[in-house]
Amino acid sequence: MEEGNKLLLPWGEKCVIEEVVEKVCEVGLGEVIVVTGHQREQVEDKLGEHPVRIVHNGEFAEGMASSIRVGVEAAEGKGYLLVLGDMPKVRGETMDRVASLLKYETAMAVPVIGEKRGHPVGIGGAYREELLALEGDRGARPVLQQNFHRVIEVEVRDLGIFVDVDTQEAYWKAREG
Repeated sequence: MEEGNKLLLPWGEKCVIEEVVEKVCEVGLGEVIVVTGHQREQVEDKLGEHPVRIVHNGEFAEGMASSIRVGVEAAEGKGYLLVLGDMPKVRGETMDRVASLLKYETAMAVPVIGEKRGHPVGIGGAYREELLALEGDRGARPVLQQNFHRVIEVEVRDLGIFVDVDTQEAYWKAREG
C-alpha cells in the first residue's frame, strides 16, 4: 500500500482488519489467532476488544509464509482457516463453508467461482509440518500444489473471495462496490 497500513484504512465505521476479524469471530470456528506485522501496536489497538489471540511476526517483511508459520505454530486444532486481513469483502458464510470441510485432517478447501480460486483457504491439520516449512511470499500455494488431489473446491457466490486492498486503487474500488 502506497500510503500507510492497508489494514488500518477506514471501512464503514471500522477499519479493514476489524471488518475481517469481526466476520471470522461471528462464524464461531474456535480460537481466532491474528498474526500482526507492520505497525503492530496500531493493529493490536484496533483489535483490543475482540476475542482473539494476537501473535506477532517479527519477520513479516519476509512475506506471507512467515506469517502463516507464526500463526500455525501458535494454533492447536485439526485445521487452519487462513484468512487474509486485507480482504474485507469475504462473507462469513464463505468462511464457514470452507472451514466446515476441515473436520477431515487431510482435507484442503478453497472457494471457487467457476474455475477461479480465491480466499480464504482451509488446510487440515495433517499438513502442519508442511505449513511450518513454507518460505517466501506465495502463501500456502506450494502446499496446495503438492497435495492437489486433496483439494476440495467449494463453489460460492461471493466475489469477495477475489477482492483484496493491496493498493489505493483496489481499496477505493472495493469500497465503491
